[in-house]
Amino acid sequence: MGDIDLLAGTAAAGSIETQVLELGYRHASHYPPDFYETHHHLRPLVHARTRVCIEIHRELFPPSSRIATERAFSRANLAAELRPSSFRNCRVNRLSEELQIVYIASHWAFALSRVGGIVGMLDLVYLLAKARTLRWERILEWLDGSPATTYVYVLLSYLSRHQLIRLPSEVLHELFARQRSFGRANLRVLHTLLDRYITEGREFDVLVSARNFDVLWTNLARPGTPARNVLRAVWSLRPSRVWLKRTLGEIAHS
Repeated sequence: MGDIDLLAGTAAAGSIETQVLELGYRHASHYPPDFYETHHHLRPLVHARTRVCIEIHRELFPPSSRIATERAFSRANLAAELRPSSFRNCRVNRLSEELQIVYIASHWAFALSRVGGIVGMLDLVYLLAKARTLRWERILEWLDGSPATTYVYVLLSYLSRHQLIRLPSEVLHELFARQRSFGRANLRVLHTLLDRYITEGREFDVLVSARNFDVLWTNLARPGTPARNVLRAVWSLRPSRVWLKRTLGEIAHS
């Protein structure tokens, strides 16, 4: 678990933050306080002894992101998909398992990082192992025409390929048919990136730097035809003028 996310909404966020601070949590962030005034969650809170991190969310995603406007994450759908649950004998609400699948995959792909990438995979493996009956038809309804389909399919297909989860074959088939970002070749590239630099944890190098990884991931998984996404990725991978100038300068002084 990377942190505990509490979805409070704008009105209740400040009050809940005050209560969490009274429990011994303290603000912990490299960003200034005003950065969070328009962010989708308040400043992270970390407990000095347990090191547990809590993020109190106003929204699930930054308001400026395209994924925030998706039907699955609308306020009406969030309210409809709340389920009563418990946490250490306290009554709480959780998102339905179906909406958790879509959210985990979307958040995982939206903010993919080397450590967070593994956490998101494990979250989904655990969720699918514990889920009893899933309403896949509901998930497919939310994802109809949605860019989130790409994110859900990439993650589910990757975990399925490594036999970490079991899914009805028709689910993966339907998800692949509904996404519009890649074909089989593009998907293999994305899976290879996940294998090498997320799961295996290889170090970045000159060929696949952190920048190039982000360029490939962002462009191959964006809405658009597979061929256009490949062209965008190739174009975006071209060396910048700053990089060329620095490299030529280093060669001249060597």
